[in-house]
Amino acid sequence: MPQNHSRLLSIAATLALTGVLTACAQETPTATPTLATQVSTSPSPAKAALDVPTCPELRNAAVRGLIDPYYAFGDEGAPLTEGMYSDKDGLVLALQQPCASGDLGSDIGAVTVGAIMNSVTGTTGRFWNVMLCTKATPRAKCMVHIAMNDRDPIESISFTGNKMTLVYLTRPDAAGSAVASVRRTAIYAAEGTVLKEQSHTDVPYTP
Repeated sequence: MPQNHSRLLSIAATLALTGVLTACAQETPTATPTLATQVSTSPSPAKAALDVPTCPELRNAAVRGLIDPYYAFGDEGAPLTEGMYSDKDGLVLALQQPCASGDLGSDIGAVTVGAIMNSVTGTTGRFWNVMLCTKATPRAKCMVHIAMNDRDPIESISFTGNKMTLVYLTRPDAAGSAVASVRRTAIYAAEGTVLKEQSHTDVPYTP
């Protein structure tokens, strides 16, 4: 009988120890990831959009400049309506398709650059111009900075860093014809508040 009693105590002790070990295993907390093991899923901050007028907004901009015919409109500028302006004397201003937004550096800042053509009804002259535009109320304000030669159409405008690339058609200075024969890619940068050509390359062009 003592042996049976001893065996029963031994079995009971074994069962009790097994229960304690099982409970400990169930209560052991899982490891919490530390800062070193956590992977950030936060997206990179997006680049802030330029606070400039959109290209469609230029269709109703006010255009001024220090050269004719824009100088005559004073600080108020010529008001475009759906990209056009005309007066009783036959002057016509027409917004062209090339347009781009960019930052020209600390002196000029962020702008939208557009192309506008001026002509006079009944004449053959067609003059493309480059204008820099900023936001204003009730309409964007544009200032003509670059005047092209007669019938030098602007094909495209783009930005790389703080420099602007202008692609347009032209002809050699000594050409006897008004027909464009050169496609020029010119790089412009701000020198103070003036936009100046830094370099250009030419390739032949056949209409």
